[in-house]
Amino acid sequence: MKGSVTKYVVTGSSRPKWRYRIRLGRDENKVYLREGRGGFAKEGDACEAMRIRIDEIRAQRNAPPETPKALTPPDPTLGEWLTRWIENYAVHTCQPKTLERYRQLARYITDATADEISTVAGAPISSLKHVQLEAALRALLKQKAVRHEHISARTVRHVAGVLQVALNEAFRLDLITVNPMLKVKLPSVEQKQAESLTPEQIHALRDSCRGDWTFALIEVALATAARRGELLALQWSDIDWTSGLLTISKSLEQTKAGLRVKKPKNGKQRPCQLPQSALVALRFLRDQQTENRRLFAGEYRDNGLIFCQPNGDNHEPDLISQVIIRRIRKAGIKHGSLHTLRHTHASHLLSNGVSLAAVSARLGHANPNVTARIYLHALPADDQRAADAWDAVVSGPVH
Repeated sequence: MKGSVTKYVVTGSSRPKWRYRIRLGRDENKVYLREGRGGFAKEGDACEAMRIRIDEIRAQRNAPPETPKALTPPDPTLGEWLTRWIENYAVHTCQPKTLERYRQLARYITDATADEISTVAGAPISSLKHVQLEAALRALLKQKAVRHEHISARTVRHVAGVLQVALNEAFRLDLITVNPMLKVKLPSVEQKQAESLTPEQIHALRDSCRGDWTFALIEVALATAARRGELLALQWSDIDWTSGLLTISKSLEQTKAGLRVKKPKNGKQRPCQLPQSALVALRFLRDQQTENRRLFAGEYRDNGLIFCQPNGDNHEPDLISQVIIRRIRKAGIKHGSLHTLRHTHASHLLSNGVSLAAVSARLGHANPNVTARIYLHALPADDQRAADAWDAVVSGPVH
């Protein structure tokens, strides 16, 4: 590598300048490559600068090739991670309806405008602290809900549940060293006992539905405690008319994508013995469907459904819930829904001495503990029976 220093004249100046030039070699076309710099006031300054630059070039040429650094993916924010977790992980393990609910709950965080929540949503997950998350959840309690003045504590706890599961996955993938949700104190929720109808209310409801297609639905719901989706997925082939046994093996689910049939909540089918009152109501309904099939002729869609629209199509679950609520109000009952009939069945069976295990199996719960937690509360009649039993103990003869 060679270099040279030369003097040159600057137009408009009486003092000459000095510059250096370095020959770097040739390119692939055999053309000389050069590098230079000018503007030095003295020849010695240009020579010293050229020497330093030649040493730098030689050091660069003799240095081993630099190993490229591994690219570290950017630390996702909480909002980004929630979206990524739902679309890349939850989508493979959750039912469509559950996935819809997760997306809805995640939007309470990702779409929030309140400072405490938006700050947490924009924070990297590796820097999150439980105090930040706790403050965000408290702020969420003050946000306006769609149909209520504020978001309920129960909904906030559901949002916290999504955060917990999503951050558990981040911990598993070593994106965070600890899940900060483990130390978050959640708002308390008032525990409400499952409402059930009294015998008088049951009779009033049956009378309000008599002569109408809802009568058979009410009868089967009260007699089996089947869930709404399970009722609407029932087919005539699920009934053994000889033994009166009904097999619940599927459920109708309503999602934004439409209706779909899936397995029951616990994934298992279960038998339910139908009482004669329900079997009689179903026979009348079957006769009515035969007439509908005749009236609709070729346009009738025979899906074998027990509870269906006049043309054989599936009922929409949400609309059925509204219809039953109207029938309940017509019966003079101020509170209640289709699900209240499930509570009614379980509560009265337990009240009449049916074992917890038998009621749990009839409800399709995963285990009796679930049944005990929801339904093992004392009805007024049970409380009086308990008092009478104790009275008999203390007033009996002493041996």
